[in-house]
Amino acid sequence: MTVKNGAFKPTAEQEAIYDAASTLKKGEALKVIAFAGAGKTTTLKGLASAKGKERGIYLAFNRDNAEDARKKLALTRCTASSFHGLAAGVMRIYFDKIIDNYKGKDIRGSGILKQFDWNKRDWNETKMAQAVSRTLGTYCQSADAEFDAHHATTALKQMLGDPAFIKDAAKRDFAEMVINDHSRMIADMAQNFFIHEIQNRRMSFDTFLKYVELDPDRLSEAFSMYNYVMADEAQDLNPVQISILRKSGLPLIAVGDPFQQIYSWRGAENALAQLDGQELYLTQSFRFNEEVAEVARHILASMPNGGPTQRLIGAGSGKAPADHKGMKVAIVCRTNAGAIDEAIKLMSRGMKVHVDNLGTLVRDVHSALAIKEGRLMDIRSDELLPYTSWTELEAEAEEGNSPSIERLVKIVNDGKVEQVDKLAAYQKDPSQADFAVCTAHKSKGMEWPGVMLGADWKDLQKLAKRYRASGKKSEAHRTQAEEEYRTLYVAATRPIENLRGHDRICFPKIEEPLDEPERRNTPERSFDAMPG
Repeated sequence: MTVKNGAFKPTAEQEAIYDAASTLKKGEALKVIAFAGAGKTTTLKGLASAKGKERGIYLAFNRDNAEDARKKLALTRCTASSFHGLAAGVMRIYFDKIIDNYKGKDIRGSGILKQFDWNKRDWNETKMAQAVSRTLGTYCQSADAEFDAHHATTALKQMLGDPAFIKDAAKRDFAEMVINDHSRMIADMAQNFFIHEIQNRRMSFDTFLKYVELDPDRLSEAFSMYNYVMADEAQDLNPVQISILRKSGLPLIAVGDPFQQIYSWRGAENALAQLDGQELYLTQSFRFNEEVAEVARHILASMPNGGPTQRLIGAGSGKAPADHKGMKVAIVCRTNAGAIDEAIKLMSRGMKVHVDNLGTLVRDVHSALAIKEGRLMDIRSDELLPYTSWTELEAEAEEGNSPSIERLVKIVNDGKVEQVDKLAAYQKDPSQADFAVCTAHKSKGMEWPGVMLGADWKDLQKLAKRYRASGKKSEAHRTQAEEEYRTLYVAATRPIENLRGHDRICFPKIEEPLDEPERRNTPERSFDAMPG
């Protein structure tokens, strides 16, 4: 993508994509693998312009991304929406009330739990309601036509931990008992609740989406105005979204980067690997230059599968635009706990820090503190409602099955609740902050002039060691180990100008001697100071 006489001139890769898209027929797909910062949005905008009078729909990852895309596509005949927004557009007239997500209290209030008999000493009503809510969510994200026990099994593993990961024998036995004894019944409860809500003309956005996927008439109505569909972040779609794209029958352009697939833990799947069709690449990153690209290539090449066959090229100028808005420097961490630690350190040095999504964390931290102090009526976090004692919550954190609970227990035990409250002072107006601090998951799709990788990242040697060990455990362990690499790649490709903190992670001290060719090919980088 170059600029000539004030206009953008497509690259050869973009021209190839436009040509391939112009010949797509109904039911056919074009897959575009777009590396980080490779002009994906510009390419899709150019594609929509090339489509002329044809009407298209660009389906984005969430509402904010859809709104941003809608503005950029304003001069084309392609509109933008999230998947949930598309479904809501055809479903609103059939229902009286829409809620964001079902909570345990909605399940309990429906009376569904009273229709079934179970041992309430082993599994109380609060936990059962939470299990039903999560089972409904698992079903709605699937491409399955019917409720099944495996939807509940997935939900129970989220709550209790996967027995394959639980070290404590008693807890492992309890989780296996609940899964074996209750999965079928919980799936039936979730199905009854789903029907109950339809009859009462009330639905959530997830159930809207599932309803449209199940109903051919509603699905046809949703896409009736369009001649083609473009799907963004295709590497992180869930099965129901992939099914909707296939059932639309429209020519499909699916865009994404399988090396940025970081949501497997919540059921996301790589649609680019599942769809049939021609595969083209966008390899030139216009976000950063070759210095950052070199680090990114090193991470990609370290992946267990060897990384991409194509070469990521840093085609950026290495300078942030003069009109860049927002904070100039971000610290991108591996975990929420790491982000909080970095934010507190900066705050102690007099820096103003913006931590993304801190409001939710403040609520959860105070709910955890309420459990520790025995104030169970003050719990406001749905995730923590099932816990009745601090001992129980600490045991869950020690088991290592829930990173969010580990984070909360650590913050409370380390006496950092007050510091978390102080951080909230800069959340209403991020422009007043000196630094942004977030996790790699929250950084996805964002960019800053300077990026520092947080102190909680494991180096590549440790990632390789974990991956080798995962082969002796389970497929779930292997998936988690693979995703660590992809998450690091996402974090390292956020900067426009400078990346810091990567040396320890990418080029750690060699524990085992390398042979001479390997030693010669191990790059060394030194970077200028970060801006601002």
